[in-house]
Amino acid sequence: MSNREPSVIGIDVGGTKTLGLVIDAAGNVLLQEKWPTRQGAAAVTEMLAELAQELRSRIATTHKVRGLGVGLAGLVDSMGRLRRAPNLVDADEFAVRDLLEPRVGMPVLVDNDANCAARAELHAGVAVGVRHGVLITLGTGIGGALIVDGAVVRGAAGMAGEPGHMLVDPAGPKCVCGLSGCWERYASGAGLAYLGRRAADRGDLASLVGTVDGTPEPIRGEHITRAARLGDPEASAVLDEFAWWVSVGLANCAAMSDPEMIILGGGLVRDWDLFGPRVRRHLNEVLVAAEHRPEIRVEPAAAGEAAGALGAALLAADETGLRP
Repeated sequence: MSNREPSVIGIDVGGTKTLGLVIDAAGNVLLQEKWPTRQGAAAVTEMLAELAQELRSRIATTHKVRGLGVGLAGLVDSMGRLRRAPNLVDADEFAVRDLLEPRVGMPVLVDNDANCAARAELHAGVAVGVRHGVLITLGTGIGGALIVDGAVVRGAAGMAGEPGHMLVDPAGPKCVCGLSGCWERYASGAGLAYLGRRAADRGDLASLVGTVDGTPEPIRGEHITRAARLGDPEASAVLDEFAWWVSVGLANCAAMSDPEMIILGGGLVRDWDLFGPRVRRHLNEVLVAAEHRPEIRVEPAAAGEAAGALGAALLAADETGLRP
């Protein structure tokens, strides 16, 4: 088997599902597999080792695996340690690389899932050819990645590009991080739900409240978008407020990084047709000197569901020399 082609594995660990794939030197996906995510550092380590072995065995006759890339949500440092894990149980200070390398017998590279998604967009998504950009993922929370000179920037400790906890409203609501008024409290999926409940508390969204249990408490983001699609003007107004808050954070990111493109990913982008044009409009209203700078392209992510795993594999490919 000495003539086997080189390859790498990428695995993206999500809150409920984990996706692994194998790519060759050109970045082509050779195979992929999805497993339910286990909880706790020990269980996740075992899952990653088993999934890597499964993928390696399926490709063993034609390809030799050089390395493994892992993407996780949260603060991941340059030593391959998950410092803070919002979506995994009992996984703070999880030494992913140190625990996993002896199990798999090859180099393990670890990064934040948004950074991995940005690599995928640069390789095969909407950001091909982009030199300077920002990727923002809008899901339950907010993730982000900075692209400078065509590469993802990780910062001094490996934890750059986490704009979800920028302070945008000192008098705002408490955030899960322990601070108050974070961008994430207004511009994430949880933020859209918060804006909806706030509107209902002041007497709006009466028809929507009537479709849940008669109180604002059960309102979620999908209730707002569904009602807006059905023509509810008050739900549409909440969605417009949400788009404004998204734009406020994007303007702050743009003021610091001067991107040519902002890429928006995450679950909320499924409703891009509803709020995307609003975000573009509001961004021009709140961006400093918008009329004096080149227009910043704001585009939905295009690399698809496997973006995190693909980006993790690309990280491994770069760090092991598979890609020049």
